[in-house]
Amino acid sequence: MPQSAIIYARFSSAEQSKGYSLERQQTLGADFAAGQGWVVEKSISDEARSAFHGANRLEGSELHQFELEARNGLHRGKVLVVENIDRLSRQGAKAAAQLIWSINECGIDVATFHDGHIYRAGSESEMIDLFKVIILAQQAHDESDKKSKRTAASWRSRLDRIAAGEKDIPMPNVPLWIDRMDGKYVLNEHRTKVLNEIYDLYVDGIGIHRIVTVLNEREEPSWTPPEQRRGNNGWFYSYIYRLLTKRTVLGEYTTLDGKTIATDFYPQAITAEKWNRAQAALAMRKGNQKKNKKFTNRNLLQGIVVCEKCGGGAHFGHTTDTVQKYTKVSGEVVNYRRKTYRKMRCDRARRKHGCDNGSILNYDVIEWTVLQEMLPKLIDRQSAGKHLTEERERLAEAERQRDGNQNKLNNLIEALEEGGSKSIMQRVTALEAEVETQTQAVEEARRALAIQQSLPSSHDDSTLIENLKNEITSEDDAIRTYARGRVNMALRRLIKRIIITEVGTFRIEPDDYSWWLFDQDGTMLEGAWTLSPEEMAA
Repeated sequence: MPQSAIIYARFSSAEQSKGYSLERQQTLGADFAAGQGWVVEKSISDEARSAFHGANRLEGSELHQFELEARNGLHRGKVLVVENIDRLSRQGAKAAAQLIWSINECGIDVATFHDGHIYRAGSESEMIDLFKVIILAQQAHDESDKKSKRTAASWRSRLDRIAAGEKDIPMPNVPLWIDRMDGKYVLNEHRTKVLNEIYDLYVDGIGIHRIVTVLNEREEPSWTPPEQRRGNNGWFYSYIYRLLTKRTVLGEYTTLDGKTIATDFYPQAITAEKWNRAQAALAMRKGNQKKNKKFTNRNLLQGIVVCEKCGGGAHFGHTTDTVQKYTKVSGEVVNYRRKTYRKMRCDRARRKHGCDNGSILNYDVIEWTVLQEMLPKLIDRQSAGKHLTEERERLAEAERQRDGNQNKLNNLIEALEEGGSKSIMQRVTALEAEVETQTQAVEEARRALAIQQSLPSSHDDSTLIENLKNEITSEDDAIRTYARGRVNMALRRLIKRIIITEVGTFRIEPDDYSWWLFDQDGTMLEGAWTLSPEEMAA
């Protein structure tokens, strides 16, 4: 009966980039097996797993599973076919020899079709095979070790050049919204536009799940490189989240351990001001990412309303106008209509957990009061013209540049303490001067922003606000969700908190100094704007 053969193929990430293929190993392995009269039972493979670090033998790999099955006696009498020893292990002679022996001890031959050698289970020529394994494995290990050191040295050289301010250095993994043309990095116009759209949508209150849907519905091509695609899978939540949190969009180069070594290595695709707004939106939504489609965006005040007594969040209770059946003890079935209501109360009090604030307020009254009574005041208070926006962007960018160079300076000082070179000292001196200059620029930007803030400004969003007021009650789910999401995010920026008091009233506090008190019917009782210490000083 012909011996059964199992073909094992593997390549690392580095080999993949050079065009190595599993198909080539599997084809040559099958040809070798046929020449030996073996019947190929199956092929197994590990993609992008390094044998130098032993990743191809860790749990989850095909080789790990094969070893487990072999120890349980499932492959006794078969032969494992590989290209050469280093496909199994590049961890040195001892590790490779132990692996071959362990497979042989399970009654399995190991064949390498590169040199046509077969390491047979129970062979009498064990000493010859031992020497051959040791020699080949050590050669593979030494080769990998040299490549690893060369790669590490190459990366250190690249990072040093980037830290020194050199631009347009060829990098293996360039951001997907950046092209390389004539030896220089340039923004891809279309992808940069899509990237800014993603940021704008998120800042406007559109959740990541909805952004994914918008991009996929209009069939916006995904940015997955062709060699990594497995069909047209479109956009994913995780990728949009990475785009919203990668500082590369600012043009910065950050190492894997989080150190910023350049603030302007790549072309900047997102302004610092827009980045800061997106991070603020992410922080506001943290811990509240679960999506309930049935109650999507019904609570326009989500994350704003709190209890006066315990400081905890408010619970939004909602029941719909439905008919329910009730069966009496006698067996009679009675239909009754359940009332529709939307209420807000302290969540801890509702759960009887450390609070006894018994106030239960009508949600619709609070929402109406915020939109009809408070919103005009908030818009007037927060109005910002074009020049004010420009000054904010200027300040945000100046702070980003200064902070990035300060981080670089800190890293260089650490290297200097460990015995740095003269060139590092020169870079420290240059960076210190640059940080001082940028600190002055930040102060100038702050003064210019203060001047703009003190000037009268007009607001041209009144029409948009009115449209949103209409759209938040639209019967179209998509329109209503979009509008309520935008309004919710806008209200979070405009209102510090809405407080449910213990006496059945609610207080709207736009900031830490101003407040407006309303009764349960939405009638204003008292309130006024109060200047902050900074505003009074200005």
